[in-house]
Amino acid sequence: MRYAFAILTTICVLAASAAHAKTKRVELKPKDASNGIAVVNLGKTRTYYPLSSKRSTIVEVKGPGELRILTRARFAPKAKDEFDYRIIYEVDGAEAHLLDVEGVTRSQDAKYKDGALGNPGESKDLKIKIGRGYHTIELTLRDSLPRVAARYLFAPRKQKKTKWVALSPLSPVDPVDLVAGETTSHYYRFSDEKSLKIEIIGPTELRILTRVENSYDMKGRAHYRLQIKQKGQVVQSFQLSSQRSETATYKNNSKLVPGKAREVVFNVPKGRQQYEFVPLDKGTLLGLIMFPQKDAKLGL
Repeated sequence: MRYAFAILTTICVLAASAAHAKTKRVELKPKDASNGIAVVNLGKTRTYYPLSSKRSTIVEVKGPGELRILTRARFAPKAKDEFDYRIIYEVDGAEAHLLDVEGVTRSQDAKYKDGALGNPGESKDLKIKIGRGYHTIELTLRDSLPRVAARYLFAPRKQKKTKWVALSPLSPVDPVDLVAGETTSHYYRFSDEKSLKIEIIGPTELRILTRVENSYDMKGRAHYRLQIKQKGQVVQSFQLSSQRSETATYKNNSKLVPGKAREVVFNVPKGRQQYEFVPLDKGTLLGLIMFPQKDAKLGL
C-alpha cells in the first residue's frame, strides 16, 4: 500500500441538502465480513463491522452516489478517557489517504448491545463521493489499538445520461461478438499475458465494460481484478465480481457463456494518453471501451 497520505485532521459533518434528504441510503456489508457488533443508539440497533490493522476491509459499491462511513472506537471497561485513531483508505487502489481522528470520548447516547464490550465512542464520519460504475474501497487501521468498528451507508444519486461511442483498441486484438436480443456488441478478449491497449486524447472519460468468460456449465459468482496501467505504472485497480449473463450469448461460440457486464469509469487528463488494461487473475476477460460522443471531436 502506498503511503502518499492526504491527512484529514478535521472531520466535517455536512448538512444534507433537500435533494439528499429524499435519497434512501442503502446499508452495505463489507466483503467477507465476520459477525457484526450491535450498537444501540437512541433506541435503534445498528450493526458495525470491526476494522483491522492486519488485514484490509473491502467495501464494494456501484456509483454514482455518496458513501458515508461511520466509525466508533471501542472503550473497554477501565479504558482511558480519550482515544486517537487513524484509518488508511484507498478507492480503487489509487492514492492512499489517512483519516486522522483525535480526542474521541465515550458516547453519551450509544451503547453496545453486549454490555461486556464496554462503551462505544462518539461517531466520526467520513464521506466519499463515488463516481459512476463499480468501485472498491479498502480500509485498514493504522494501529492495532484502540479497536475501531465501522458502518457503511450509501446514498445513490441519479446517473447523468451520456451518449457513448466505442473506442477501438490498438492492435493486435482478438474480437468477440456478443448478442443480446437483436443487438450485437463488439468486445475484445484479453488476459494477463495479452493485455488490452488503447490511445485517446483527453480531457475525457473512459467507460470500461468487462465480462468474465465462463464454461457453459459454470455456476456461482466469479471474482476478478483489473488494473489500468500507463507507461508500466499502475494508475488504478478494481476488484469486480460477476455471474453468468442471462441475456447475452456468443455469436459464434456455444461452449462459453459470458458473465454479466461490470462497468467502471476512468477519468482521462488533458493530452494524448495511452493505457493498458491488465487482468490480475488467470483466465480471459472480454472488454468494451467507450468514451462520450461529445468528446469525439478531440480525435486521435
